[in-house]
Amino acid sequence: MRYADLFLRLGSALVGWMVLFAYVVWLAATRTIGCGPDGDEIYKLLLAMAPISSAIVFLVLVTRTMNEVHSILAWLRVPLLLLLPFALMSVWKIFVRANLESLSICANIPAALWERLWAPLQLLALLIIAYLMTRVLKSR
Repeated sequence: MRYADLFLRLGSALVGWMVLFAYVVWLAATRTIGCGPDGDEIYKLLLAMAPISSAIVFLVLVTRTMNEVHSILAWLRVPLLLLLPFALMSVWKIFVRANLESLSICANIPAALWERLWAPLQLLALLIIAYLMTRVLKSR
């Protein structure tokens, strides 16, 4: 394997891991930070990051052909999987507010369409991430 291929695979995998960590940490933090001075901007950002994170998660699998590197990077799945329950709690909180109570995320007005779609899309993205993290676990 050439050095260019090695660094391309390693760099792609590291970018994938960084995006995943940023997405899951921000999602887990929304439960405690709620609506700040910017209102629901963090929720709109996370709505855009859900499909991006779901697509970029495949980058963590590009190092599978390099057994030593992949086994080292595969350990990054442990803190990510430990963060998933906190992210799921955040998704559940918004699901209850926007879908069951029909209230906007940051105000006591009726929920908009994007607010009703927010929790199901986040859940779908988290399921894709959890599935691929278990594939990383099995691919060693």
